Amino acid sequence: MIFFHSRRSLILLLVCYWTLLSFNLSAQHKRLDLVLATPNKEIFGPDGSKFYMYTDRTFEGKPSKPWEGGKYGYVRNPKRTSSGILYSKFHEGIDIKPISRDSRGVPLDKIRSISHGKVVHTSRSAGASNYGRYVVIEHDWGYGKFYSLYAHLADISCTNGQIVRSGTSIGTLGYTGDGINKTRAHLHLELNLMISKKFGSWYRKHYV
Repeated sequence: MIFFHSRRSLILLLVCYWTLLSFNLSAQHKRLDLVLATPNKEIFGPDGSKFYMYTDRTFEGKPSKPWEGGKYGYVRNPKRTSSGILYSKFHEGIDIKPISRDSRGVPLDKIRSISHGKVVHTSRSAGASNYGRYVVIEHDWGYGKFYSLYAHLADISCTNGQIVRSGTSIGTLGYTGDGINKTRAHLHLELNLMISKKFGSWYRKHYV
């Protein structure tokens, strides 16, 4: 599944995780059995800074650490325009803060599958992509294949082809991959929908 190595893969339609937590497949009234991917439950609280990992930002000469940069969508690279401040960089998932660290500041949070599915890809090399170590799980919810992706892991405790349940431990939160240090360790979580199996050949033809 080569397409998972490209963060800008057009084969993936990314949807916001917090929306899916309450998503109900109304056509069949089938409620998804979803769980949180980490022990951090602050997504349900009033303070987003306790759930989303901040980004380091310098805008118009002023450094800041906005937690909003860890949310999904156009939340990064602000530009001042005649219409006000616009954000020009799309963040394909959400970045979740750890809630537990050891005496050295290394995160201890275990990462869990958000739903029943099958592990279809594990990347165990920290330097193989800007995701660092990551896992992809395929979910069949009756409306096509969905894929949850868990990135920047310190370690991976599942294997390709393994069937997992909601809440099955698949690794440990970490800071592998580009642009992350121990202080900003987090889980980058995405939810993807496969639109076409032909994307790989199209991408290689036009962009490689």
